[in-house]
Amino acid sequence: MVSTVTAVAGLVAATGYIVSAAVQVRGLQHDSQPSTKLLWGLLFPALIAHGFLNYKLIGTPEGLNLNVFLSASLVSWIMVCFVLFASLRVPVANLLVLIAPFAALTVIAELLFDSSFQPITDLSAPLIWHILLSIVAYSILFMAACQSLLLALLDNRLRSKHTYTLVRLLPPLQTMESLLFSLLQAGVTMLTLAILTGFLFLDDMFAQRVVHHTILTIASWLIYSTLLIGHHFFGWRGTVAVRWTLIAFMFLLLGYLGSKFVIEILLNN
Repeated sequence: MVSTVTAVAGLVAATGYIVSAAVQVRGLQHDSQPSTKLLWGLLFPALIAHGFLNYKLIGTPEGLNLNVFLSASLVSWIMVCFVLFASLRVPVANLLVLIAPFAALTVIAELLFDSSFQPITDLSAPLIWHILLSIVAYSILFMAACQSLLLALLDNRLRSKHTYTLVRLLPPLQTMESLLFSLLQAGVTMLTLAILTGFLFLDDMFAQRVVHHTILTIASWLIYSTLLIGHHFFGWRGTVAVRWTLIAFMFLLLGYLGSKFVIEILLNN
């Protein structure tokens, strides 16, 4: 049961995310980009409130609560933080069209739902590093998936020549592809470190309840790595990059949040 303070924080965060996404969608409809000051004015208070909410719900007296809903909320918070601050230097603000609504949904979910997850009490340094690396990797690769969707949409518009508004508002195709592969490189680096720390410091990577998580994560890593190698040596890009980025992310999503949802919700009802 959440307190009034956490409920208010959640309301502030969800409202800020929804309004910021609506502002961006309206901008696309009217051939304009919302100002950076407006986005900061909407999202910075939402980020503060969301961060406070995560702090109160994840850090419990019993230990670290990273159930499926709180994990998704933490990932979304990291993504919004990254995009908002990175938008001061690189053209990534358009990702908020996809990320902000997702963040709002995770806030609502962590307020309304709970799971059978038992808080982590044995917080050794290696385990903390594994958790941090995993969450950062999922966050970056989630942003890469969103970037690939925008890239596919832009490529489709350029080919169809039906709508020019989106083409004018989004960065050039080459810039968006460059951003995609920068995100993929960073995400795969973090995922590699997360997998290595898991094998080095965890004893149950292939335990019955988590073996599917391990296998799907490794499969995702292999697809991402193959794509990066293909891009470097054979120039893979465009539709190929989009398709394999999304396939790899689906494996990762099923391996992490999907497996947590099955174990914590479906198998305990």
